[in-house]
This record gives sequence, structure tokens and C-alpha cells, in this order.
Amino acid sequence: MKAVLRAFIYDFDLRTATEQFQRLRNDWGMDGISLVAVSPARVVLLPNAPGDRLRWIGEGTLCFQPHPAWYADLRFLPVFDEQAAKEEVFRRLVEAAKEAGLSVMAVVPCCQNSAIGRRYHDLTVLNALDDRIQDFLCPANPDARTLMAALVGDLCSNYAIDGVELESLGYLLLSRVQGLVSDIELTPAIEFLMSRCFCAHCTRAATERDIEIERVRFFAKTQLEQFFIAPTDFANTPLEWDIWASLVEGVGEQILYLRMAIVSSLLALLVEAAQKKDKKVHIEGHLLPARLWTVGLDRQQMVLLADAIEVDAKEVPPDRLPPSLILNKQVVSTNAELWVRLHPSERFVANRHAFLAQAKACKDHNVSGVVFAGYGSLRRQNWSWIQEAVSLLKS
Repeated sequence: MKAVLRAFIYDFDLRTATEQFQRLRNDWGMDGISLVAVSPARVVLLPNAPGDRLRWIGEGTLCFQPHPAWYADLRFLPVFDEQAAKEEVFRRLVEAAKEAGLSVMAVVPCCQNSAIGRRYHDLTVLNALDDRIQDFLCPANPDARTLMAALVGDLCSNYAIDGVELESLGYLLLSRVQGLVSDIELTPAIEFLMSRCFCAHCTRAATERDIEIERVRFFAKTQLEQFFIAPTDFANTPLEWDIWASLVEGVGEQILYLRMAIVSSLLALLVEAAQKKDKKVHIEGHLLPARLWTVGLDRQQMVLLADAIEVDAKEVPPDRLPPSLILNKQVVSTNAELWVRLHPSERFVANRHAFLAQAKACKDHNVSGVVFAGYGSLRRQNWSWIQEAVSLLKS
């Protein structure tokens, strides 16, 4: 079983990076490092990092130097950390990790990029209320798709990584917007409606298939406006395929399949960009694979295209993890590997004992690998949690 540590480039001192990576391999038992290639947050607290502990990066900012030729078909160049690019931090860390004998993966959030979305609104999701969700790029938008493919191609062509981890792929749910403030508790059904896209590209794709998308837009808008006036019965509708497929006299099902076709074609595009350079592709899944349709992911296509499906066990009690692992093992079968992401922090698990119980569940169910998220953002005492977990996994 493989053990991989996920980290920011800011967690390491370039002067001692090789020694740090050798220690992670020899003393911690790590097999690889997973470097965040695009920042997931505006600011991160890294108590163990050299230099500034608070890093004001900017969500969607590239942590590597982009090669302009890959973005020639776009009207913009992605936002990147100029200091990190100038010092070639990402490249030098990849080389140091490889020298230490570690594999290296690059983490790429696909459809979540506020750095681009807030500058180029037309690339973002447009919901039924005509509100732009500026953190989310629409999977049907040609420029957004070109950008994502360019990011993957750039990383796989110009850096000695072993592969990419594709996250935030699909029509994302509103709860993923960082810092969202509301005095109304959004139920899963309302959040789902609030997050659906009716932009020109989604509308065109539906029209080309003779799908009455305007009926669905009207339905969503009406339900949302009623909910904002007073609670409604519909707001408690569970997120179950059969229910949502039957809405608007069956047009709802056509829209669900359309969204899955759009996301599947985007996934195929990204996988092709990586596989052209013989790189591996890990795709973010869900502990409850039956929920993947809510963001437009087709689990069968995922398994066919990916080398591994990676699920996040954040905040999952140890006793609830085994059933989810069983479900996911059934989905991936022998076509792909199953990896699990664990978070060695009291913010997500009750204590060290609960964290090690999660790790034991991963071992008992023979997952292919575990990604430990954190490192520089953790308390240093929690590093021992990771070391104990790796020892348990490999015993």
C-alpha cells in the first residue's frame, strides 16, 4: 500500500528540500509527495513553513510557472505566484523529491478557480436566478475547458511529475464556495438548484439535443423564489436520481444525462492531455458514489478513464468508513485503484485514536494508497500521527 503526503510548495525550504524529502521517505516511510499546483484558498496558515506563516496566495493562483505557449488559444494567462515562479520553486521541489526517491503528483482543482472566474465572468456558472457563481468554471464553456486542458498539459509536459490529481471536476455545489454567508439554511435540494448552470453554452448543448432546458430553468427559478419567501415542501426533496429525473415531465432526466455527457467529455479531454505524456491520472470521487451524478460525474466513465479514484474521508467517523470503502471498491472493481485521503488533525477527526482507526480501515479493506493531507499546516505533534499511520499501513 502506498503512502503519499500532500503539501504546499511553501512548506519546504529550497535549501534543505532534498534532506526533507529523504527524511519523509526514510524516517516516515512515505512513497510519494502530492504538491498543490493551484491554490485552493486565498490565505493559508502554515505554522511549520519556513518564512511567513500566513501565506496570502489567492484562490486559483498557480503555484508553478506557466509556459505561455500552452495558453496561446486563450485571451488570458492564468494568475500565478510571481515570486514562486521566479525562483522556479515548483520545478526545484519536484526534482528534489525525485532525487530522494519519491513519486510526485500535482493537484489540480479543475472547475473551482475564483482567480479566473472573478476576472472573466463569462466562464462561470450562471444559475436559474441569473446569478454568476464566480468561483465555479462551467464545464461546458470552451474557454474553461481549454484552460483546464492547458494546465494539465503544461504540468505533464514541463515538469517531471508522475501524474495529476484532478479535483473539483463537474458542476460544483454552492457549499464549496469559500466564505459563503447566509442566514438561510440551504437544504441539499435548494443548494442543488442554486448551483445548476443555464449559461449560453449549457443552453446551446441542450437545444442541440432538443431538450427543453427553459422549462427546467423556469422550474428551478420558481422553486428558489418560493423558498426565499417561506419554507417549502420541495426544499426537503432528497437528492435521489429517480426523483430528480422525473421532474418537469421527465425533462429533468434529459438534463441530468446532458450534464454527465458534458463532464465526461471534459474528463476525457484532461485524461488525454496527461496520458499523452504517459502520466497517471487520479480523479476525486465521493465516499457515496451514488451521489456523483449531483455534480455530473458518471462513475462508470470515471473508472474507465482514471488510473485511480481518490475519495476524501474528512470528518468520517471510523465506524462509518468501512461501508463506504466497500461501496467504492465495488465501483472501481479491477479497472482502477482506490485511494483514500485522510486528515490528521483534530479539526476533522476526534483524536489520534480515531485517526489511526481510519487508517486501519483503509488497511483492512486493502485500498491501493492513502494520501495524508496537511504537513506544513498541521501542529507538529500531529506529524507523529502520520508516522504511526504509515507504520500501521505497511505492517
